[in-house]
Amino acid sequence: MSIAVRVYDNGDHTALVWLPDDSKPIPECRGFAIQRNRNGQTDYLHSFVGFEEGAAFPKDAPWKWPLQRYMWWDYLVKPGDTVKYQVIPAVGPASSLKLDTSLASDWTSEMTVTGQDTAHLSAYFNKGIVAAQWVSRELDIEAKGENRQSALKKIITKVGDPLRDALGGLLKVEIIKMLAAAKSGKLYAALYELNDPELMAGLEAMAGDASVILANGAFSKQTPDENAAARKALKKAGVKVFDRMVSSGHFAHNKFAVICDADGNPQKVLTGSTNWTVTGQCTQANNGLTIDDPAVAKCFLDQWNRLQAAGNGFPKDLVAANSQIKQFQVDGMKITPWFAPTADEQDMDYARRLIANAKDGALFLFFNPGTYQEDPEKETLLQNILERHDSNNPAYNPNLYIRGVVNQEIANLTKPAAARTAPVTLYSGKQTGTQKLDKSVLVPANIKEKFSAWEDEALRASMVMVHSKVIVLDPFGAYPVLMTGSHNLGVKASAKNDDNLVILEGPDAAPLAAAYAVNIVAIYQTYRWNAYVTGHSQDTDVWHGLEDNDEWQTGHLSGDDLAELRFWMAEETGAADLQAAAAAVGAQANRTVPRKASAHRIKTASTPRKKT
Repeated sequence: MSIAVRVYDNGDHTALVWLPDDSKPIPECRGFAIQRNRNGQTDYLHSFVGFEEGAAFPKDAPWKWPLQRYMWWDYLVKPGDTVKYQVIPAVGPASSLKLDTSLASDWTSEMTVTGQDTAHLSAYFNKGIVAAQWVSRELDIEAKGENRQSALKKIITKVGDPLRDALGGLLKVEIIKMLAAAKSGKLYAALYELNDPELMAGLEAMAGDASVILANGAFSKQTPDENAAARKALKKAGVKVFDRMVSSGHFAHNKFAVICDADGNPQKVLTGSTNWTVTGQCTQANNGLTIDDPAVAKCFLDQWNRLQAAGNGFPKDLVAANSQIKQFQVDGMKITPWFAPTADEQDMDYARRLIANAKDGALFLFFNPGTYQEDPEKETLLQNILERHDSNNPAYNPNLYIRGVVNQEIANLTKPAAARTAPVTLYSGKQTGTQKLDKSVLVPANIKEKFSAWEDEALRASMVMVHSKVIVLDPFGAYPVLMTGSHNLGVKASAKNDDNLVILEGPDAAPLAAAYAVNIVAIYQTYRWNAYVTGHSQDTDVWHGLEDNDEWQTGHLSGDDLAELRFWMAEETGAADLQAAAAAVGAQANRTVPRKASAHRIKTASTPRKKT
């Protein structure tokens, strides 16, 4: 018996997945220790709870709090770190626990932590409030007797505060770095909201070399211009500000920036879900995607110019231009940028065809895609994904792996109507059939009171917790797909708002798809655990710590849980297989291809499977 390990890196953290090669429980195993070598120094990743509630952490032997899991995250790595890992079973009773190095995995190959996924594309994520346990513990230190929620609201506005920087993660760092680099050229941004002090300072430092289309944000009758203060400050600093004050029923919802050289030639674009605000940077789950390609950057700059010419309106020529497909090849993948509003939801139709053809899995993060719709032409992309588990759907696939989080409840999607069964199918396994899970594992939940070693969490500094708008299809398959941008992935965004949706696809999209998939499942697992704690905090017979027996393995190594692990343990395949699969796919979005794992193209480290 040996243990195979997969390690995925997305710049924000690494994710580890492992399995015994026979997928069977290890006798007397009480969990696993993960030995890490980071920049030449060796230490252990470990659980955050022991076998006895209230026991002190064993600092001299951290592996004595082993992991009773087969998937774990390392959030302590930083960009530029070189890391490798080894998984070792911890065996025997808790009172005499020992590491069985004879069953240990090989060390994974060394990898460098970076947000750079291919030569010209990079993905960046913030920590946001999803990492709620460590946030709660840090606030206990920083709040100094103040209400934690009030303290958090102040901290996220304080430039240089360690907690603000930690929450902003690599995403905030990258935007600030991008603004600094743009000072040697010109920048064109289209922004929905703006108030972050560091991002404001970066724009102001560029003065006349920065041109910003600034919307009225989430306006209301009481606050017709949410960005009034930022607008005034930018104009005072000499930034070229173009007002886009849209009317009720619309949002000027873009969050993109184009970097140009000194002569105004577009070079690079940043898009994604991130509003340039303190909450967008620090208390919401968000993502940023940079595409370092002049042709794609020009496409976004052309859109910026159309928006600037449109003033406060939505003229026919703007809508007509948005409705035309535009495609580019970058680093071997097809990139299709869509801009909204469109004339007839052309962006949604293109995305729906890809969703209907997913073979292995669909992962997602949604803010608010819209309500449940009976009319197929008005369905949100969330609805399209969930209906892949509906036997009445021509694209029905009961074994499609589905994981995701939606920021808020949506009738008939995240919560059932009275006459409907539980609407959310989070996973359907071959062995156990369709598994319907309660909506609370799909919609963010926080721990409202202390549970064992877990603190209550200050999640509501903002009513928005998941703000990313992301879909990943078949990240380890023959034809991975990534969809992201400002677009909320519903009909209103397509028909009414200024928005952008970038779709990246093809075998060479695998590194980006895997990076986003890891981000999604980490957020999903956080909220799934929070939902469990919230539902069982008063129960005396539920899990409160590590089990001092080897039976904990059974649930993980059977049924849907085992199928999930196998999804993440995607087997490697040869380049010739991938090339053949890519040729079979061709240029059509509505293609059908067999599964062939593309793990060797993914930014990952692994250990080989050995024969018993």
